[in-house]
Amino acid sequence: MQEGGYTRYGGDKENDLPLISVVTVCYNSALTIGQCIESVSEQAFLNIEHIIIDGGSEDNTLSIIQQHENQIAYWRSEPDNGIYSAMNKALKYIRGKWVLFLGADDVLLPGFSQMPTYLKDEGTLYYSKVLYDKTPVGGEVSGYFLAKNNICHQSILYPKKTFEKYTYEEKYALYADHHLNMQCWADPDIQFEYCDILTARFAMDGASSKKNDRLFAQEKGELIKKHFGFLTYGRFRFKEWKAKLKSSTKTKG
Repeated sequence: MQEGGYTRYGGDKENDLPLISVVTVCYNSALTIGQCIESVSEQAFLNIEHIIIDGGSEDNTLSIIQQHENQIAYWRSEPDNGIYSAMNKALKYIRGKWVLFLGADDVLLPGFSQMPTYLKDEGTLYYSKVLYDKTPVGGEVSGYFLAKNNICHQSILYPKKTFEKYTYEEKYALYADHHLNMQCWADPDIQFEYCDILTARFAMDGASSKKNDRLFAQEKGELIKKHFGFLTYGRFRFKEWKAKLKSSTKTKG
């Protein structure tokens, strides 16, 4: 295991704005990690700490992290059990009242520095728009939307209190963040608020775009029933049945 740390905390006493913890987990990310780190450190908003959890990279990732140590609050490198194992590990080191998870191949945009002015309630999860390549995606979501689809994790600022109740379910290899957001939606103590700001650009070829999370797919219906109720569950199953019927009709045709 290797680790290092440097406190970068500019502070904004005049406006009393909160500290935000940006967490990046990575593995063999030498081609992108430097740009990710710089996008965080170049924010106009100074109350940011960047925490990097590396899974024991075998390429040049650690060398690049060490070159940027003066822009990182804390980093650690050791083998882990996957993306969400690393994210859960990172929670031990955050100091901020708000937490953002940013992929090693993603970048924060200048608009992110506007987000802190929205952070009024520590019981609210705030989310924004992001760029998918060059296309803005995101908007205000409904419960039914969140039951079927996820909110890009690069766009979400979680109150730290969220992780006093929940952590990522590591059995879901790629969609544990969707499961977490389902839990948050169902929790009466957590509200969701949309901020119409473009805050990040996320990679088109990230892990979730390359593989399927079979276990999450198998259990998704029951998760919807548990966290969104029978009405949403019935609507989901009906839409699923219609899609299968349409696909079957096309195949026969």
